[in-house]
Amino acid sequence: MEIIVTTEKRPSPEIIEEARKLARKFSAPFVVRRHNTIESLKKRYGKNVLVVADEGLILHTLKGSKLFFHPGLLKIRLLNYLKTGKEAMIEAMDLKEGDAVLDCNLGLAQDAVLSAFVSKRKVVGVEKDPVIAEIVGRGLKSYIPHGKLSVARDAFKRVEVHVGDNRDFLRTLPDDSFDVVYFSPMFVKPRWKCDVMQPFREVAVKDFLEPETLKEAERVARRRVVIKINRGVKDLFPFLKDYKLQESATNVEYIYKKVE
Repeated sequence: MEIIVTTEKRPSPEIIEEARKLARKFSAPFVVRRHNTIESLKKRYGKNVLVVADEGLILHTLKGSKLFFHPGLLKIRLLNYLKTGKEAMIEAMDLKEGDAVLDCNLGLAQDAVLSAFVSKRKVVGVEKDPVIAEIVGRGLKSYIPHGKLSVARDAFKRVEVHVGDNRDFLRTLPDDSFDVVYFSPMFVKPRWKCDVMQPFREVAVKDFLEPETLKEAERVARRRVVIKINRGVKDLFPFLKDYKLQESATNVEYIYKKVE
C-alpha cells in the first residue's frame, strides 16, 4: 500500500516524532500537516494518507473511507456466543479452551479476538500489509472495551501480530504447531455491502488461497484447517473438495478439514 504520513492539525512534539518514525518505517514521505486538508493531501500526492493522532492511527483512503481499529461486528458475535453457546466460526474450528490458533489473514483481528476469548490463550495473527498490521497491532494494545464487550478485555491483549505473507510464515513453522490454522481471505465476489468492512476492503491485499499454502497449513495444524468464504466459492476451487461445510446463519460460510 502506498501512503504518505502526516499528523493531526495541532500535533504535539511527540506526535510529530512518532509520525516521522512511522514514515521511516514504511519508507513513506512525511508531510507537515499545517493547514492542509486530508483531501488536498490525497490530491497532491495521489496516495492514501496515514494520520498519527492522539487517539491512534487513522488511514484515509483515496476513495474517501477511514480505516482505524475498532471491534466492528465482534460485539454482536460475542454476545450471541455468550447467549447461545454457538458461533459458526468457533464450531468450524471445534475450538476449546487451551487450543492454539494461527490466524493467517488477521485483517482487523475480529476473528482473532473471538478465538482468543474462547481459547483463553494467545492467538498468532499474520497480516500481509504492514500498514494495516501497524494500525491493528497498536489498536489491540490500546483499545479498552466497554459495556458488555468488557468481558473480552484480556482477549484483545492476547492477539500477537506478525507482518508477512502467510505461506512464508507457515513454512517457518514445524509440523503440528497449532491446533487450528484459520484463513479468511478477501472474498472473491462479495455479495453484500458492509459499511464496517468497506475501508478495509479498499486497501487490503486481495489474493485467495493457493493449494501450496493450504498444504503448508495442513502440515502445521494438529486438528483442523478452517477457511471463511462466501457462499458458492468452494465450488470454484477443486482443491477445496475435501473440506466440509459448517452451517452458518450469516452471509458467509466456513469450511474445514480435520487433519488428525
